[in-house]
Amino acid sequence: MRGIVFDLDETLVDRKGSLNVYAQELYSDFRTSIALSQAEFIVQFHLLDGNGRVPRDQFFDLLASNVFLEMSSRRIGEHFEANAWRTPHLFDGIPELLQSLRELRWRIGVITNGGVQSQSQKLENSGLTSLVDYSVISGAFGAKKPDPTIFKHLLVQLGIDPNRSWFIGDDPRSDIWGAKQVGFRTIWVERYTPWPDDLPRCYDASVTDTVRTFDVVRSAA
Repeated sequence: MRGIVFDLDETLVDRKGSLNVYAQELYSDFRTSIALSQAEFIVQFHLLDGNGRVPRDQFFDLLASNVFLEMSSRRIGEHFEANAWRTPHLFDGIPELLQSLRELRWRIGVITNGGVQSQSQKLENSGLTSLVDYSVISGAFGAKKPDPTIFKHLLVQLGIDPNRSWFIGDDPRSDIWGAKQVGFRTIWVERYTPWPDDLPRCYDASVTDTVRTFDVVRSAA
C-alpha cells in the first residue's frame, strides 16, 4: 500500500506559535519574578528553547538562571508540563489536508522525536490522533530519527511500501535524510531549520507550507 508520513513539530503542529501562547501565560503567571518585558521574555524563551533541541531539564535550568529572579527550575518544569501543550495549534489547513489524503485512500502516519508525555499531548490535544492511522514517538519506541529502525517500524505498522510512499518533515537530517535511507520519497518543509552545508540536498520536493504537499503528492501519483 502507499502511505504518507509526517513529522510532528513544525510540520503539522505549529510548535513555535503554540509556545508563543504558552510563554505569554507563563509570563502572566510569574511576571513579578521576571525582570523583563513580555516581548523580551518571549524572545529569550525561544532562544533558550533552541527549537526544542535543548533537553527539557537543561531548558528549565536556563530559564531559572537567565530569566527568572527567584524561581526553581523544578517549578518552571512543572508549569510547563502541565500547561504548554493543553491546546497546541495545527498549521492552517492541516485537518483538511489529512482528510483529503484519507479520501484518496492513503495510509497516514506520524513519526516524532521527543518525550512520551509532551508528544502524546500534542497528538491528542490537537485532534491529530483521530486523523492519522498510526503514530510513533521516539521516547516510547527507544530510538529516534534518523535511526532507520523507527522508520521501518512505522512501515510495518502501516503496511506500506516506502517506494510508493512519502515522508514530509522540516528537519533536513532527522526527517529527510533519515527517511531517504529506507526508501521514502521526501518533501522538505522549509521553515526554521536551514539545510546544512554537509548534507546533500536529497529531497524530492520542497514546500514552504505543509498543506502544499497535497499538490506534490497528487501530481506524482
